[in-house]
Amino acid sequence: MSALDKLPHESNEHQAERIPTPEEMLTRLHQIDSKTFDIRAIADKLKGNKVWISILTLPVSATLLAVFTLLGAFLFDSPILSFLITAALLFWVGKLFDNQQKFYTVAARQEVMQRIAEIEKDFGFLPHFKAFLPEKYRHLWQSIRKGNYLYIEQYTQAILLLQKKLDAEKFTAIWYLTYPETDPNSSEYIAQNMNEPAIT
Repeated sequence: MSALDKLPHESNEHQAERIPTPEEMLTRLHQIDSKTFDIRAIADKLKGNKVWISILTLPVSATLLAVFTLLGAFLFDSPILSFLITAALLFWVGKLFDNQQKFYTVAARQEVMQRIAEIEKDFGFLPHFKAFLPEKYRHLWQSIRKGNYLYIEQYTQAILLLQKKLDAEKFTAIWYLTYPETDPNSSEYIAQNMNEPAIT
């Protein structure tokens, strides 16, 4: 079972972890740049100098198809056969480019999943905002809690929604109810700080 299978307040093992304040969680939320989850941009970055190949694939293919069809018509007096042979060849080359594109897309998805895992490590992140997410995100935060980061698009949408719509005061109030030991006005917080040795 991974460290993310349970939230800290659900596991005795995690009780020793320092629980962040609601202010820290809100700061983390607004520091997340959703552009870091852009799979296409990351795939293009991974391609590096090869990105121009994808851009030129369609116009070059169309040009080659026209040129070889005309050559076949003039040289062999068979434009239809030339067209079919050229189309088959370009289709095969296109499949090679498509497989290459899929490779970069898969690598980009893996990179984004690693970035999400970094955000969700230790105490976790998104599942703590579940009360402020619509019901359609329930499967997302449950999956995140289990260490499954496949739902990148939904994760990005959830982060953007929270950044725009989250009521900070309500979040803070619920946080203090869930983790009273982080509330400066609670008896748990006072008792905890009284038991801590003074720093000299």
